[in-house]
Amino acid sequence: MWKWQAEGEAKGVIVIIHSAYEEHRRYAWQIEKWRRNGFHVYMGDLPGHGTQAAGDAVHREQFFEYDKMAAELLRMAAGNDLPVVLAGHGLGAAIAIHALAGNRHPIAAFIATSPWFELQKVPGKPTLALSGISKLTGKGKIDHGIDLRHLTRRKFQDDSAEADRILSLSTPAWWKELQGYLEQAAQTKLADLPVLLHVGQRDLITRNTVGRTWLSKQAVNEFHFKEWPFCYHDLLQEPEREEIFRSVLCFAESAVESEKIRRSQ
Repeated sequence: MWKWQAEGEAKGVIVIIHSAYEEHRRYAWQIEKWRRNGFHVYMGDLPGHGTQAAGDAVHREQFFEYDKMAAELLRMAAGNDLPVVLAGHGLGAAIAIHALAGNRHPIAAFIATSPWFELQKVPGKPTLALSGISKLTGKGKIDHGIDLRHLTRRKFQDDSAEADRILSLSTPAWWKELQGYLEQAAQTKLADLPVLLHVGQRDLITRNTVGRTWLSKQAVNEFHFKEWPFCYHDLLQEPEREEIFRSVLCFAESAVESEKIRRSQ
């Protein structure tokens, strides 16, 4: 886990939880934008991802490990005595929702981009059939079949070739646990806090309608929803990312200011 210091006096803290099959280096641009706009940034590679990836790049970690990491990030962020905004993307949004359900630290707002509640892109039937045989043998793997062309219209570039490498491999056990984990997130009711939910109109990975349904069932007094035209799954990797980030930043800044006012009363 890492902390990036805000430039100048910090106005708040942003905790970012990335999605499946990626790592923190894909968020370098976003991290820098938050820093320059007065936010400390807390983030780490999820267990089984990035610096913690297995040698064969197959995801076999258990989901309680994700929950444990998210809880630790929130604990660390709370130590700054500044309003904390929690942001999750894709699977990271589902992990964030699980974290909010059991969180003991005050959160000023929640940002979810392209949350995984129900996937529309799933492994092909032959792959899933083989995974059934694998359960009997204890071996085998599932390829989710995701690569960069499914995630963004913008050719992603980074100093490291590893940062734009997507390997969507998992064990049958991980894939099965994922389904239950997402279903539970989709049924979770949050405590009252500001919520922003942004999705891409042409998201190829997750079903946007399920996200809308989840948001409509939340008993929160402030929520923001936007479906960005033409955009794919990775909103903050898209050609429109400057505009999208400005929108997200405005929401976060408003939330931290409201939290500071509440604390002073």
